[in-house]
Amino acid sequence: MRIPYSGTDFINIPPPAGSGYLKALQLFNELNVLLVDAVFKEAMIYKRPQSETRYYVLHFDDVYISGTAKIMIDDEQLQKTNTHHCLVRLTSNIFSFAEELPPGMHIKSIKVLFDEKWMKKYLGLSGDTSVLQKYLSLKTESFDIEPMDDEYKKLMEEILSVPPNDPFQNMYLQNRVALLLERFFTRIHSKADLVGGVFKLTEDEIQRLIKVEQSLIKNFNEAPPTIEAFSKMVSMSSTKLKRSFKEMYGNSIYSYYQKLRMQKARELLLTGEYTIKQTAEAVGYINTANFITAFKKQYHILPTQVLQK
Repeated sequence: MRIPYSGTDFINIPPPAGSGYLKALQLFNELNVLLVDAVFKEAMIYKRPQSETRYYVLHFDDVYISGTAKIMIDDEQLQKTNTHHCLVRLTSNIFSFAEELPPGMHIKSIKVLFDEKWMKKYLGLSGDTSVLQKYLSLKTESFDIEPMDDEYKKLMEEILSVPPNDPFQNMYLQNRVALLLERFFTRIHSKADLVGGVFKLTEDEIQRLIKVEQSLIKNFNEAPPTIEAFSKMVSMSSTKLKRSFKEMYGNSIYSYYQKLRMQKARELLLTGEYTIKQTAEAVGYINTANFITAFKKQYHILPTQVLQK
């Protein structure tokens, strides 16, 4: 495949190589971001060797795979065949990494590269943080821990659809990429027990609980299903479901729902596009005062203080 490169940060994929684009940019002066919305007509192989200088890549991938794609991390291999690969994953160059992609794949992807200095400065984290170490140590097993939900997809679409000549492009992208990063790290920490694998659940039970969690937080502006409805959906007794969910996610079903509901509200406020009343309605509150009380209970600040940021 020969694609002309002009030395700019934007590459159009011309026929017959494929269609779409790749765009590289730097945000906050410390984050390197690669945006991809392209179809490649030929098979591709990507390799990244292990390196002593540690850095991390957070991948947001929405890909339809026709054929078989292979992912290798050190000596572990994951295959995906004829499927919709829609996941968020964190990788590090402490392991070698390679991908073999079949021809004809439509790849929509955002890749954010950062180092330990950035993690410490903006997230208060280091590469030695236990949850991150546990997550990375899972290698290929970690790929299915964080499926991409509707909120991730919405943020991705907003980022990939920004016109390249928009004068406020970087300001807008910084906001949306920051929300993606915050969302990932918040959710990984909320799943610390899942990452650590400290519970005694079968693989089938884990998959059923993930299905419950995805259904639970799918749409915050509607009341969540009842315990009985969840039990029926995953063929698990109510008692076992409640016990297993708390064991895996560290909270009861509705406490977990409320926690992520408030997180969604905070994300909406941080975009600057929603009033407090609109945010309350978006996460299912009829009474704005009740929303403000619930928000303050979780974050110890008022929604107005988030808007001021």
